[in-house]
Amino acid sequence: MMKTAEVLEAFELLENWEARYEFIDDLGRGELLPLAERERTEANLVQGCNTRTWLTGSLVGDDPAVIEFRAEAETPLVRGLVALLLVPFQRQPPHAVLATDPSEYINGLGLKEHLSGNRQAGMEHFIERVYTIARGLGGA
Repeated sequence: MMKTAEVLEAFELLENWEARYEFIDDLGRGELLPLAERERTEANLVQGCNTRTWLTGSLVGDDPAVIEFRAEAETPLVRGLVALLLVPFQRQPPHAVLATDPSEYINGLGLKEHLSGNRQAGMEHFIERVYTIARGLGGA
């Protein structure tokens, strides 16, 4: 499982956006924990995303229990973006998820300059859903 510093470093080493999009695609295939078919429900859909995207999470382990997020999206690019956005939050306790502000990470990746307005809005809705799940699992 990649850490934010590793992703930022990889982005810095990749010389152009074509290579970065390839990296994002790889993340979607390698880092994203898959959803069970039964979890692809209306309740798990991220509202406000143009591409149908599902996100759920559950507590695993103890001392402390951490959230294991599982997600799926209908296109490889969005699946990769979802994996990229989950990096700062994956396997963190609920209170730590709620205390995480991903804006420095997102700015460091340069995503805002390379995503359409619709994708940026979807990204914000996705992060809000991450926080909603964390609150529901005892974060606040």
